[in-house]
Amino acid sequence: MIKKIFLFFFAILLLKGSLLAHELSFKHDHGKWSLKKVGNSGCSIFQIPLKESGKYTSRGTVLFYVFKEGNAEYVRIDGGYPYDPDKYVKVSIDNNNFQFFGENDSAWSMKDDSIIVDAMKAGKAMTVVGYSQRGTETTDTYTLIGFTKAYNSLQQDCS
Repeated sequence: MIKKIFLFFFAILLLKGSLLAHELSFKHDHGKWSLKKVGNSGCSIFQIPLKESGKYTSRGTVLFYVFKEGNAEYVRIDGGYPYDPDKYVKVSIDNNNFQFFGENDSAWSMKDDSIIVDAMKAGKAMTVVGYSQRGTETTDTYTLIGFTKAYNSLQQDCS
């Protein structure tokens, strides 16, 4: 019986490890930005924050994405927690501020996403300030160095 339990947990660890390895397999790296195929028809470029701050005890994976599927492109943030639906997520790119709305643990641009992408291509740094459903404020800092090169690869490799 103990042997069966051990084998069961060992199999779960192997499965989890292979899923994480697949999830983090990149096609290209551009500075801190990475390009990855998503399914059969899409791609994304994404970055984990250089710095995460806030008074939280635990938090899931935090990522800033630009997705491309066919001619459609959109920007998304995964905050690592469920966002407060009554508060906006603030994205600052150099001196330009944008509001995103939170839906569960993701945030979406309230403007045309191409405006955000253009600001990212022209910018050097980006911060994201969000609020959890519990009221915790978080601030995530990203670099935009390498973003334009990653974005150009997204356009070229995912057409």
